[in-house]
Amino acid sequence: TLIAFIGFANLYIHRVFQLQQQRMAPQQQANTNARQQQSNNWKPPSTDRFAATKEKEHAVKDDPAKISPSAALPVDADDHPLAGLDCTPHGGPDNEKAAEMVFWEDIESDSKYKSPFLRDDGPTQYLTFEPDHGGWNNIRMAMETTLVMAHAMGRTLVLPPEKGMYLLGRDQDKHKTQFTFNDFFHLDSIAVEHEGFNVITTEEFLRREGVAGNLKDHKTGKVVKPPNDEVNWNGKALGPLEQYLRTVGVFPTGWNPDQCVAAIPASRDPKDVAALKQTMEDIMTGKYGPFPDNEKDYDDKPTPVDAPVAERLRELLGGRTKLCVYDEELQNAPVIHMSVQRGAGDKSRLLTHFYAFLFFQSYMDDLYYKRFVRDHVRYIDSIVCAAARVVSALRERIKSLGKDPDGIYDSFHVRRGDFQYKKTRIPAEEIYARSKEQLTEGTTIFVATDERDKSFFDPLKKHYTLFFLDDFMDQIKGINSNYFGMIDQLIASRGRIFFGT
Repeated sequence: TLIAFIGFANLYIHRVFQLQQQRMAPQQQANTNARQQQSNNWKPPSTDRFAATKEKEHAVKDDPAKISPSAALPVDADDHPLAGLDCTPHGGPDNEKAAEMVFWEDIESDSKYKSPFLRDDGPTQYLTFEPDHGGWNNIRMAMETTLVMAHAMGRTLVLPPEKGMYLLGRDQDKHKTQFTFNDFFHLDSIAVEHEGFNVITTEEFLRREGVAGNLKDHKTGKVVKPPNDEVNWNGKALGPLEQYLRTVGVFPTGWNPDQCVAAIPASRDPKDVAALKQTMEDIMTGKYGPFPDNEKDYDDKPTPVDAPVAERLRELLGGRTKLCVYDEELQNAPVIHMSVQRGAGDKSRLLTHFYAFLFFQSYMDDLYYKRFVRDHVRYIDSIVCAAARVVSALRERIKSLGKDPDGIYDSFHVRRGDFQYKKTRIPAEEIYARSKEQLTEGTTIFVATDERDKSFFDPLKKHYTLFFLDDFMDQIKGINSNYFGMIDQLIASRGRIFFGT
Protein backbone atom coordinates (compact mmCIF):
# COMPACT_ATOMS: atom_id res chain seq x y z
CA THR A 1 0.00 0.00 0.00
CA LEU A 2 1.23 3.47 -0.83
CA ILE A 3 0.84 5.92 2.02
CA ALA A 4 1.33 9.64 1.57
CA PHE A 5 3.69 11.49 3.84
CA ILE A 6 4.28 15.25 3.76
CA GLY A 7 7.77 16.66 4.23
CA PHE A 8 10.66 14.84 5.88
CA ALA A 9 10.67 11.20 6.82
CA ASN A 10 11.71 12.32 10.30
CA LEU A 11 8.72 14.60 10.75
CA TYR A 12 7.13 12.32 13.34
CA ILE A 13 10.11 12.64 15.64
CA HIS A 14 10.15 16.41 15.23
CA ARG A 15 6.54 16.52 16.38
CA VAL A 16 7.27 14.36 19.39
CA PHE A 17 9.69 17.05 20.49
CA GLN A 18 6.97 19.71 20.72
CA LEU A 19 7.45 20.26 24.44
CA GLN A 20 11.21 20.56 24.06
CA GLN A 21 10.90 22.87 21.07
CA GLN A 22 8.85 25.33 23.08
CA ARG A 23 11.93 25.82 25.24
CA MET A 24 14.32 26.35 22.33
CA ALA A 25 15.87 29.68 21.50
CA PRO A 26 13.74 31.69 19.04
CA GLN A 27 16.05 31.01 16.11
CA GLN A 28 16.05 27.27 16.74
CA GLN A 29 12.27 27.32 16.90
CA ALA A 30 12.11 29.22 13.61
CA ASN A 31 14.38 26.66 12.00
CA THR A 32 12.17 23.80 13.17
CA ASN A 33 9.01 25.54 11.96
CA ALA A 34 10.61 26.09 8.56
CA ARG A 35 11.25 22.37 8.21
CA GLN A 36 7.63 21.56 9.03
CA GLN A 37 6.00 23.64 6.28
CA GLN A 38 3.55 21.44 4.40
CA SER A 39 1.68 23.79 2.12
CA ASN A 40 1.93 24.19 -1.63
CA ASN A 41 4.06 27.32 -1.27
CA TRP A 42 6.82 25.25 0.36
CA LYS A 43 10.25 26.33 -0.85
CA PRO A 44 13.62 24.68 -0.29
CA PRO A 45 15.91 26.39 2.24
CA SER A 46 18.47 28.62 0.60
CA THR A 47 20.71 29.57 3.51
CA ASP A 48 23.06 27.69 5.76
CA ARG A 49 21.24 27.55 9.08
CA PHE A 50 24.37 26.37 10.81
CA ALA A 51 26.82 28.98 9.58
CA ALA A 52 26.94 30.55 13.03
CA THR A 53 27.22 27.26 14.90
CA LYS A 54 30.40 27.03 16.90
CA GLU A 55 32.40 24.01 15.74
CA LYS A 56 33.29 21.52 18.44
CA GLU A 57 36.79 20.15 18.67
CA HIS A 58 37.44 16.46 19.13
CA ALA A 59 38.65 15.49 22.58
CA VAL A 60 41.16 12.95 21.31
CA LYS A 61 44.70 14.11 21.97
CA ASP A 62 48.09 12.72 21.11
CA ASP A 63 48.51 11.12 24.54
CA PRO A 64 46.98 7.59 24.26
CA ALA A 65 46.47 7.50 28.01
CA LYS A 66 43.92 10.28 27.68
CA ILE A 67 41.96 8.71 24.87
CA SER A 68 38.49 7.41 25.69
CA PRO A 69 37.51 3.78 24.96
CA SER A 70 35.91 5.04 21.76
CA ALA A 71 39.27 6.06 20.36
CA ALA A 72 39.86 2.52 19.18
CA LEU A 73 37.87 3.67 16.17
CA PRO A 74 39.49 5.96 13.60
CA VAL A 75 38.21 9.52 13.77
CA ASP A 76 36.94 11.10 10.53
CA ALA A 77 39.83 12.36 8.46
CA ASP A 78 38.11 15.67 7.71
CA ASP A 79 37.38 16.18 11.44
CA HIS A 80 33.92 17.51 10.65
CA PRO A 81 31.54 18.98 13.24
CA LEU A 82 28.42 16.85 13.44
CA ALA A 83 26.31 19.98 13.74
CA GLY A 84 26.94 21.18 10.19
CA LEU A 85 27.69 19.86 6.73
CA ASP A 86 30.70 20.85 4.68
CA CYS A 87 30.74 19.17 1.27
CA THR A 88 33.93 20.85 0.07
CA PRO A 89 36.12 17.78 0.79
CA HIS A 90 33.57 15.51 -0.89
CA GLY A 91 33.16 17.08 -4.32
CA GLY A 92 30.50 19.67 -3.47
CA PRO A 93 28.00 21.17 -3.68
CA ASP A 94 28.74 24.50 -2.03
CA ASN A 95 27.61 24.93 1.55
CA GLU A 96 24.57 27.03 0.63
CA LYS A 97 23.16 24.21 -1.48
CA ALA A 98 24.28 21.50 0.91
CA ALA A 99 22.47 23.21 3.79
CA GLU A 100 19.07 21.98 2.67
CA MET A 101 20.11 18.42 3.50
CA VAL A 102 20.66 19.31 7.16
CA PHE A 103 17.73 18.13 9.27
CA TRP A 104 19.70 17.73 12.50
CA GLU A 105 20.28 20.23 15.31
CA ASP A 106 23.23 21.08 17.54
CA ILE A 107 22.13 20.97 21.18
CA GLU A 108 25.35 21.33 23.10
CA SER A 109 23.96 20.20 26.43
CA ASP A 110 22.98 16.85 24.94
CA SER A 111 26.65 15.95 24.47
CA LYS A 112 27.14 16.17 28.24
CA TYR A 113 24.43 13.67 29.15
CA LYS A 114 25.41 10.43 30.88
CA SER A 115 23.14 7.49 31.57
CA PRO A 116 22.53 6.84 35.28
CA PHE A 117 23.73 3.30 34.56
CA LEU A 118 27.17 4.38 33.32
CA ARG A 119 29.77 3.20 35.81
CA ASP A 120 32.58 5.76 35.80
CA ASP A 121 34.35 4.10 38.73
CA GLY A 122 33.79 0.43 37.93
CA PRO A 123 34.67 -2.10 35.23
CA THR A 124 33.48 -1.28 31.73
CA GLN A 125 30.24 -2.98 30.73
CA TYR A 126 29.58 -3.87 27.10
CA LEU A 127 26.79 -4.47 24.63
CA THR A 128 27.64 -6.67 21.66
CA PHE A 129 25.28 -7.48 18.81
CA GLU A 130 24.84 -9.30 15.53
CA PRO A 131 23.58 -7.29 12.53
CA ASP A 132 20.13 -8.20 11.27
CA HIS A 133 20.20 -10.61 8.33
CA GLY A 134 17.56 -8.74 6.31
CA GLY A 135 17.86 -5.80 3.93
CA TRP A 136 19.48 -2.47 4.66
CA ASN A 137 16.59 -0.77 6.44
CA ASN A 138 16.09 -3.80 8.68
CA ILE A 139 19.81 -3.71 9.45
CA ARG A 140 19.66 0.04 10.12
CA MET A 141 16.60 -0.17 12.40
CA ALA A 142 18.13 -2.93 14.51
CA MET A 143 21.43 -1.05 14.75
CA GLU A 144 19.70 2.17 15.87
CA THR A 145 17.79 0.25 18.55
CA THR A 146 20.97 -1.43 19.76
CA LEU A 147 22.86 1.85 19.78
CA VAL A 148 20.19 3.55 21.90
CA MET A 149 20.12 0.58 24.26
CA ALA A 150 23.91 0.74 24.72
CA HIS A 151 23.84 4.44 25.52
CA ALA A 152 20.82 4.17 27.82
CA MET A 153 22.35 1.21 29.67
CA GLY A 154 25.68 2.98 30.10
CA ARG A 155 27.45 0.29 28.10
CA THR A 156 30.26 0.51 25.57
CA LEU A 157 28.91 -0.48 22.16
CA VAL A 158 30.99 -3.12 20.38
CA LEU A 159 30.72 -2.85 16.61
CA PRO A 160 30.55 -6.15 14.69
CA PRO A 161 33.43 -7.00 12.34
CA GLU A 162 33.32 -6.11 8.68
CA LYS A 163 31.08 -8.50 6.77
CA GLY A 164 28.99 -8.75 3.68
CA MET A 165 25.44 -7.45 4.06
CA TYR A 166 22.34 -8.58 2.23
CA LEU A 167 21.91 -6.77 -1.10
CA LEU A 168 25.02 -4.65 -0.48
CA GLY A 169 27.42 -6.67 -2.59
CA ARG A 170 27.34 -4.83 -5.91
CA ASP A 171 30.47 -4.22 -7.99
CA GLN A 172 32.82 -6.27 -5.83
CA ASP A 173 35.60 -5.69 -8.35
CA LYS A 174 35.27 -1.91 -7.97
CA HIS A 175 34.04 -1.14 -4.48
CA LYS A 176 34.22 -2.27 -0.90
CA THR A 177 31.55 -4.86 -0.05
CA GLN A 178 32.61 -5.91 3.46
CA PHE A 179 31.11 -3.36 5.85
CA THR A 180 30.85 -2.35 9.45
CA PHE A 181 28.52 0.39 10.67
CA ASN A 182 31.24 2.99 10.75
CA ASP A 183 31.18 2.79 6.94
CA PHE A 184 27.70 4.33 6.98
CA PHE A 185 27.44 6.48 10.09
CA HIS A 186 29.68 8.87 12.05
CA LEU A 187 29.85 6.54 15.04
CA ASP A 188 33.46 7.52 15.71
CA SER A 189 32.67 11.21 16.01
CA ILE A 190 29.46 10.59 17.97
CA ALA A 191 31.44 8.72 20.59
CA VAL A 192 34.17 11.33 20.83
CA GLU A 193 31.70 14.21 21.07
CA HIS A 194 29.45 12.57 23.71
CA GLU A 195 30.78 12.09 27.22
CA GLY A 196 28.38 9.27 28.00
CA PHE A 197 28.74 7.18 24.84
CA ASN A 198 31.63 4.88 23.96
CA VAL A 199 32.22 2.64 20.94
CA ILE A 200 34.97 0.13 20.19
CA THR A 201 35.58 -2.46 17.49
CA THR A 202 35.19 -6.19 18.04
CA GLU A 203 38.93 -6.54 17.58
CA GLU A 204 39.66 -4.13 20.41
CA PHE A 205 37.01 -5.76 22.62
CA LEU A 206 38.47 -9.24 22.12
CA ARG A 207 42.00 -8.03 22.70
CA ARG A 208 41.10 -6.00 25.77
CA GLU A 209 38.74 -8.45 27.45
CA GLY A 210 38.72 -11.81 25.64
CA VAL A 211 42.40 -12.66 25.15
CA ALA A 212 43.15 -11.07 28.51
CA GLY A 213 40.92 -13.68 30.19
CA ASN A 214 38.33 -11.25 31.51
CA LEU A 215 35.31 -12.84 29.82
CA LYS A 216 33.43 -15.76 31.38
CA ASP A 217 30.73 -18.17 30.32
CA HIS A 218 27.68 -16.42 31.74
CA LYS A 219 26.20 -19.77 32.82
CA THR A 220 29.21 -21.58 34.32
CA GLY A 221 31.40 -18.66 35.36
CA LYS A 222 34.45 -20.24 33.71
CA VAL A 223 36.90 -18.07 31.76
CA VAL A 224 36.43 -18.46 28.01
CA LYS A 225 38.83 -17.08 25.45
CA PRO A 226 38.03 -16.26 21.80
CA PRO A 227 38.20 -19.14 19.29
CA ASN A 228 41.93 -19.74 18.61
CA ASP A 229 42.61 -16.42 20.39
CA GLU A 230 41.60 -14.75 17.11
CA VAL A 231 40.75 -11.04 17.44
CA ASN A 232 40.50 -9.87 13.83
CA TRP A 233 37.34 -11.34 12.30
CA ASN A 234 36.91 -8.86 9.47
CA GLY A 235 35.67 -10.59 6.33
CA LYS A 236 35.70 -14.04 7.95
CA ALA A 237 32.95 -16.57 8.66
CA LEU A 238 31.43 -15.28 11.89
CA GLY A 239 29.73 -18.43 13.18
CA PRO A 240 32.41 -19.28 15.80
CA LEU A 241 32.64 -15.65 16.94
CA GLU A 242 28.87 -15.28 17.30
CA GLN A 243 28.68 -18.49 19.33
CA TYR A 244 31.47 -17.17 21.57
CA LEU A 245 29.66 -13.86 22.11
CA ARG A 246 26.46 -15.74 22.95
CA THR A 247 28.46 -17.69 25.55
CA VAL A 248 30.05 -14.72 27.33
CA GLY A 249 27.13 -12.33 26.89
CA VAL A 250 23.68 -12.44 28.43
CA PHE A 251 20.74 -12.25 26.04
CA PRO A 252 17.78 -10.47 27.65
CA THR A 253 15.24 -13.29 27.71
CA GLY A 254 11.92 -12.46 26.12
CA TRP A 255 12.97 -9.18 24.55
CA ASN A 256 10.92 -9.79 21.44
CA PRO A 257 9.62 -6.49 20.02
CA ASP A 258 6.47 -8.20 18.78
CA GLN A 259 5.50 -9.30 22.27
CA CYS A 260 6.99 -6.91 24.80
CA VAL A 261 8.05 -3.35 25.41
CA ALA A 262 11.59 -2.95 26.79
CA ALA A 263 11.56 -0.56 29.75
CA ILE A 264 14.56 1.43 30.97
CA PRO A 265 14.24 2.61 34.59
CA ALA A 266 15.00 6.20 35.52
CA SER A 267 17.83 5.14 37.83
CA ARG A 268 19.61 2.23 39.50
CA ASP A 269 17.27 2.47 42.47
CA PRO A 270 15.42 -0.90 42.71
CA LYS A 271 12.29 1.08 43.52
CA ASP A 272 12.19 2.27 39.90
CA VAL A 273 12.20 -1.30 38.59
CA ALA A 274 9.45 -2.19 41.05
CA ALA A 275 7.42 0.85 40.04
CA LEU A 276 7.60 -0.08 36.35
CA LYS A 277 6.44 -3.62 37.03
CA GLN A 278 3.61 -2.37 39.23
CA THR A 279 2.49 0.10 36.58
CA MET A 280 2.32 -2.68 33.99
CA GLU A 281 0.34 -4.88 36.38
CA ASP A 282 -2.08 -2.03 37.03
CA ILE A 283 -2.58 -1.54 33.29
CA MET A 284 -3.27 -5.24 32.77
CA THR A 285 -5.74 -5.44 35.67
CA GLY A 286 -7.73 -2.47 34.39
CA LYS A 287 -6.81 0.15 36.96
CA TYR A 288 -6.53 2.76 34.20
CA GLY A 289 -9.48 1.52 32.21
CA PRO A 290 -9.88 -1.10 29.46
CA PHE A 291 -6.74 -2.32 27.72
CA PRO A 292 -5.94 0.36 25.13
CA ASP A 293 -6.88 0.06 21.47
CA ASN A 294 -4.31 2.20 19.68
CA GLU A 295 -6.36 2.90 16.58
CA LYS A 296 -9.41 3.84 18.61
CA ASP A 297 -7.77 5.55 21.57
CA TYR A 298 -4.79 7.39 20.08
CA ASP A 299 -5.31 8.20 16.40
CA ASP A 300 -5.18 12.00 16.23
CA LYS A 301 -5.13 11.98 20.05
CA PRO A 302 -1.47 11.45 21.01
CA THR A 303 -0.51 11.28 24.65
CA PRO A 304 1.45 14.36 25.80
CA VAL A 305 5.18 13.67 25.87
CA ASP A 306 5.36 14.61 29.58
CA ALA A 307 2.32 12.57 30.62
CA PRO A 308 2.52 10.25 33.66
CA VAL A 309 4.32 6.93 33.19
CA ALA A 310 1.13 4.86 33.00
CA GLU A 311 -0.40 7.02 30.26
CA ARG A 312 2.73 6.95 28.11
CA LEU A 313 3.18 3.20 28.59
CA ARG A 314 -0.44 2.44 27.68
CA GLU A 315 0.05 4.21 24.38
CA LEU A 316 3.35 2.51 23.52
CA LEU A 317 2.11 -1.01 24.24
CA GLY A 318 0.39 -1.22 20.87
CA GLY A 319 -1.40 -4.43 21.82
CA ARG A 320 1.60 -6.02 23.53
CA THR A 321 0.94 -7.48 26.96
CA LYS A 322 4.46 -7.94 28.34
CA LEU A 323 6.95 -5.52 29.85
CA CYS A 324 10.64 -6.45 29.66
CA VAL A 325 12.52 -4.43 32.28
CA TYR A 326 16.21 -3.63 32.45
CA ASP A 327 16.32 -4.98 35.99
CA GLU A 328 19.08 -5.48 38.54
CA GLU A 329 20.21 -8.78 37.05
CA LEU A 330 20.68 -7.29 33.58
CA GLN A 331 22.18 -4.12 35.01
CA ASN A 332 24.94 -6.18 36.64
CA ALA A 333 25.76 -8.33 33.60
CA PRO A 334 29.30 -7.54 32.33
CA VAL A 335 28.24 -8.20 28.72
CA ILE A 336 24.81 -8.13 27.11
CA HIS A 337 24.66 -9.74 23.67
CA MET A 338 21.83 -9.15 21.22
CA SER A 339 21.83 -12.20 18.97
CA VAL A 340 20.06 -12.90 15.70
CA GLN A 341 19.64 -16.64 15.49
CA ARG A 342 18.25 -18.10 12.31
CA GLY A 343 15.72 -20.82 12.95
CA ALA A 344 14.65 -19.26 16.25
CA GLY A 345 11.42 -18.00 14.78
CA ASP A 346 13.01 -14.56 14.47
CA LYS A 347 12.22 -14.02 18.17
CA SER A 348 15.60 -12.42 18.65
CA ARG A 349 15.41 -9.94 15.76
CA LEU A 350 15.14 -6.28 16.68
CA LEU A 351 12.96 -5.70 13.66
CA THR A 352 11.51 -2.49 15.00
CA HIS A 353 12.13 1.22 15.43
CA PHE A 354 13.74 2.11 18.74
CA TYR A 355 10.91 4.51 19.62
CA ALA A 356 8.34 1.72 19.19
CA PHE A 357 10.21 -0.76 21.42
CA LEU A 358 12.09 1.14 24.12
CA PHE A 359 10.11 2.79 26.93
CA PHE A 360 11.81 5.23 29.26
CA GLN A 361 10.43 5.73 32.73
CA SER A 362 11.69 9.31 32.53
CA TYR A 363 10.01 11.23 29.71
CA MET A 364 13.10 13.46 29.53
CA ASP A 365 15.19 10.40 28.67
CA ASP A 366 12.64 9.45 26.02
CA LEU A 367 12.96 12.86 24.39
CA TYR A 368 16.74 12.81 24.71
CA TYR A 369 17.15 9.57 22.77
CA LYS A 370 14.85 10.70 19.99
CA ARG A 371 17.00 13.81 19.66
CA PHE A 372 20.15 11.69 19.88
CA VAL A 373 19.20 9.59 16.87
CA ARG A 374 17.81 12.53 14.91
CA ASP A 375 20.83 14.75 15.49
CA HIS A 376 23.71 12.29 15.38
CA VAL A 377 22.86 8.96 13.77
CA ARG A 378 23.07 10.22 10.22
CA TYR A 379 24.85 9.06 7.11
CA ILE A 380 28.50 9.94 6.61
CA ASP A 381 29.20 13.21 4.81
CA SER A 382 30.24 11.63 1.52
CA ILE A 383 26.80 9.99 1.20
CA VAL A 384 24.86 13.11 2.22
CA CYS A 385 26.94 15.31 -0.09
CA ALA A 386 26.40 12.97 -3.04
CA ALA A 387 22.65 13.27 -2.44
CA ALA A 388 22.99 17.04 -2.12
CA ARG A 389 24.65 17.24 -5.54
CA VAL A 390 21.80 15.29 -7.11
CA VAL A 391 19.14 17.39 -5.37
CA SER A 392 20.84 20.56 -6.59
CA ALA A 393 21.13 19.22 -10.15
CA LEU A 394 17.53 18.00 -10.08
CA ARG A 395 16.23 21.38 -9.00
CA GLU A 396 18.23 23.10 -11.75
CA ARG A 397 16.88 20.62 -14.32
CA ILE A 398 13.32 21.35 -13.20
CA LYS A 399 13.90 25.09 -13.49
CA SER A 400 15.43 24.78 -16.95
CA LEU A 401 12.40 22.81 -18.14
CA GLY A 402 10.12 25.55 -16.89
CA LYS A 403 8.36 23.12 -14.59
CA ASP A 404 8.78 25.15 -11.42
CA PRO A 405 10.77 28.34 -10.73
CA ASP A 406 12.02 26.97 -7.41
CA GLY A 407 12.83 23.47 -8.63
CA ILE A 408 10.23 21.84 -6.38
CA TYR A 409 9.57 18.14 -6.85
CA ASP A 410 7.58 15.35 -5.22
CA SER A 411 8.95 11.87 -4.62
CA PHE A 412 8.03 8.19 -4.72
CA HIS A 413 9.69 5.11 -3.30
CA VAL A 414 8.67 2.15 -5.44
CA ARG A 415 10.16 -1.11 -4.21
CA ARG A 416 9.91 -3.92 -6.73
CA GLY A 417 12.91 -6.23 -6.99
CA ASP A 418 13.26 -8.06 -3.66
CA PHE A 419 9.87 -7.59 -2.00
CA GLN A 420 8.83 -10.96 -0.59
CA TYR A 421 5.18 -9.90 -0.44
CA LYS A 422 4.10 -10.17 -4.07
CA LYS A 423 0.70 -8.55 -3.51
CA THR A 424 2.51 -5.28 -2.80
CA ARG A 425 3.94 -5.18 -6.32
CA ILE A 426 1.07 -3.16 -7.67
CA PRO A 427 1.04 -1.92 -11.30
CA ALA A 428 1.94 1.66 -12.17
CA GLU A 429 -1.69 2.41 -13.07
CA GLU A 430 -2.69 1.63 -9.50
CA ILE A 431 0.15 3.74 -8.11
CA TYR A 432 -1.22 6.64 -10.12
CA ALA A 433 -4.79 6.01 -8.98
CA ARG A 434 -3.77 5.96 -5.32
CA SER A 435 -1.62 9.08 -5.45
CA LYS A 436 -3.27 11.43 -7.95
CA GLU A 437 -5.48 13.18 -5.40
CA GLN A 438 -2.43 14.49 -3.54
CA LEU A 439 -0.41 15.44 -6.62
CA THR A 440 -0.70 18.10 -9.32
CA GLU A 441 -0.96 16.97 -12.92
CA GLY A 442 2.32 17.67 -14.71
CA THR A 443 4.38 17.90 -11.53
CA THR A 444 7.94 16.55 -11.32
CA ILE A 445 8.52 13.35 -9.38
CA PHE A 446 11.79 11.79 -8.29
CA VAL A 447 11.39 8.02 -8.13
CA ALA A 448 13.62 6.01 -5.81
CA THR A 449 13.32 2.45 -7.03
CA ASP A 450 15.04 -0.87 -7.60
CA GLU A 451 12.98 -1.49 -10.76
CA ARG A 452 15.45 -1.90 -13.61
CA ASP A 453 12.89 -1.82 -16.42
CA LYS A 454 11.93 1.85 -16.47
CA SER A 455 9.16 1.15 -19.00
CA PHE A 456 7.18 -0.02 -15.97
CA PHE A 457 6.67 3.68 -15.16
CA ASP A 458 5.29 4.64 -18.61
CA PRO A 459 1.71 5.04 -17.27
CA LEU A 460 3.02 7.58 -14.74
CA LYS A 461 4.99 9.44 -17.39
CA LYS A 462 1.69 10.30 -19.07
CA HIS A 463 0.86 12.50 -16.11
CA TYR A 464 4.17 13.57 -14.56
CA THR A 465 7.79 14.31 -15.42
CA LEU A 466 9.84 11.53 -13.83
CA PHE A 467 13.48 11.47 -12.83
CA PHE A 468 15.56 8.61 -11.43
CA LEU A 469 18.99 8.36 -9.86
CA ASP A 470 20.15 6.94 -13.20
CA ASP A 471 19.60 10.39 -14.70
CA PHE A 472 22.26 11.90 -12.46
CA MET A 473 25.10 9.41 -12.54
CA ASP A 474 27.48 12.23 -13.46
CA GLN A 475 26.89 13.68 -9.98
CA ILE A 476 27.88 10.52 -8.10
CA LYS A 477 30.96 9.32 -9.98
CA GLY A 478 33.28 7.28 -7.79
CA ILE A 479 30.65 6.69 -5.08
CA ASN A 480 30.34 3.10 -3.89
CA SER A 481 27.31 1.74 -5.75
CA ASN A 482 26.18 0.03 -2.55
CA TYR A 483 25.40 3.50 -1.19
CA PHE A 484 22.92 4.24 -4.00
CA GLY A 485 19.89 3.15 -1.98
CA MET A 486 20.87 5.54 0.82
CA ILE A 487 21.39 8.35 -1.66
CA ASP A 488 17.95 7.60 -3.15
CA GLN A 489 16.51 7.79 0.36
CA LEU A 490 17.99 11.22 1.03
CA ILE A 491 16.90 12.66 -2.32
CA ALA A 492 13.36 11.40 -1.81
CA SER A 493 13.28 12.96 1.66
CA ARG A 494 13.63 16.41 0.07
CA GLY A 495 10.42 15.99 -1.93
CA ARG A 496 7.48 18.23 -1.06
CA ILE A 497 5.10 15.25 -0.97
CA PHE A 498 6.49 11.76 -0.47
CA PHE A 499 4.80 8.44 -1.19
CA GLY A 500 6.49 5.40 0.36
CA THR A 501 6.08 1.73 -0.44
